[in-house]
Amino acid sequence: MAGALGLAGAGAAEAVAFWIALRAPSLWPAALATHAIAAGLAGASLGGGRRDGRFLAVSMVLALPALGLVGLGAIRLWLRLAGPSGLYVDVHSEMVQLPGPSQAPEPVDRVFDWLQTQVSVRPLADLIRAGDPRTQRWAIELLAKRGDGPAVDLLREALQAADRDTQIAASSALQRVEERLALVIGHAQDRLRAEPDSPEGLVALGDACRAYHASGLLDPVMGRHWLTEAEAAYRRALVLRPGWGVPLLALARVLLALGHAREAEVVAMEARTAAPSEDTDLLLSEILFTQRRWRELQALCREAVSAGRRDEVLHWWAGAPRQT
Repeated sequence: MAGALGLAGAGAAEAVAFWIALRAPSLWPAALATHAIAAGLAGASLGGGRRDGRFLAVSMVLALPALGLVGLGAIRLWLRLAGPSGLYVDVHSEMVQLPGPSQAPEPVDRVFDWLQTQVSVRPLADLIRAGDPRTQRWAIELLAKRGDGPAVDLLREALQAADRDTQIAASSALQRVEERLALVIGHAQDRLRAEPDSPEGLVALGDACRAYHASGLLDPVMGRHWLTEAEAAYRRALVLRPGWGVPLLALARVLLALGHAREAEVVAMEARTAAPSEDTDLLLSEILFTQRRWRELQALCREAVSAGRRDEVLHWWAGAPRQT
């Protein structure tokens, strides 16, 4: 409501400025001052509470008086009325967490590997497509340490490189990625054979199966097989330790990947009740997004922002300015 009133005030001030300029050219300083007032009102109402947004709105209106107001107003109206078009599909992905203060120190190699998995693949994609065999092979070695879907996609792209040695390096990297993921599953299965009633062991197995699926190395049938294996592991862990937030959240992600959005929502809500966190809010927002339930999605994200969540995606869906 305040934004609409501000926009109306800016339009009225701009109309007055035009009237003065046309009817009394000698009073151009007053017209200019009124035009500046209109730009200020537009910045306050259309800037979204951000300094850069206010600057953009003021600049647009100063440079393009009527067109700037109409254009910015139309954009703001579209954002409020139109449903999202898929910009954030699959935007939420689980990321390994660094150890907290209460945990034992981690080896340097493991911390280095964690940091490497957090780096965007975009620079490596540029190297793969650059055409220089030496930089391509260097990028391939870095991608081989990741094992996630985007990295595997780039390694498959490198199989089409003009240089034969690059093709061989990419093929070898893909094989190493698959062997490493399968080895993690094997270790988790060995642990369960030694401790069949270990909830932690079951969660480790579920995580390993889910990582294998997320790599994109599997065909749809085998991918679904490992998702169902992860689902079974998480459900059994919850039988052994009811209400545990970690397998609840992981199970909700698996159910969503299997296409069971409604059941995933129920489990995610249970996880949110057991252990409210930014991760549960992000997952619930993704579940609502897949079902195109825009109003509930915005309400959830506004509630999350009010609870102090700082994730940019939650702030975007809530229509709230990013806190700094």
